[in-house]
Amino acid sequence: MHVLGRLPEGGVAIVGSRTPPDAACVFAFELARRLGEPVISGLANGIDTMAHRGALAAGMPTAAFVGYGFGCTDPPENEELERAIVEHGGGVATLREPRTPVSPDGLIERDRLQAQHARAVVLVCTEVGGGAMHTLRFARELGKPRFAVAPPDDVRLDAAWGGNLQAIADGAIALPFDVEKALDAIAIRH
Repeated sequence: MHVLGRLPEGGVAIVGSRTPPDAACVFAFELARRLGEPVISGLANGIDTMAHRGALAAGMPTAAFVGYGFGCTDPPENEELERAIVEHGGGVATLREPRTPVSPDGLIERDRLQAQHARAVVLVCTEVGGGAMHTLRFARELGKPRFAVAPPDDVRLDAAWGGNLQAIADGAIALPFDVEKALDAIAIRH
């Protein structure tokens, strides 16, 4: 594995859609900011970015597992975030050789590494076909605790939350769409 910086020990993976609703972005940021332990995610747009930023805002190290080789940051607009993660005591890791562009296989590898490194996985918000579903599947195979935020009632049938409903039906522990209560549930059930 290639690593920039230092991967923190343990932590919780916070994952989700690249195109989540604004409320889910706020939830991911606040959950990561208030978690009190390292945050693991995949440096993608959306939920991943907000989770990493929330950890940095709290002064907590964060680990990014990525599906590209160093020098090919994807998305390119997260180059600055990639540097900030390393500069603030966290790490970025990949199985890909330097200068290797992102690929579907690389993203699935990334999802597996997130599940392996985390003590638990939290799905904030994703569609049924979202890549974050891979991370949950790997967590189930590894016997790691899996959590999925239950969609608020007013958006329960919105496709943006379809993956969450599927994850809960598949045995993930439902988290309330309330950061304080979600933090309590994660602390009790790990």
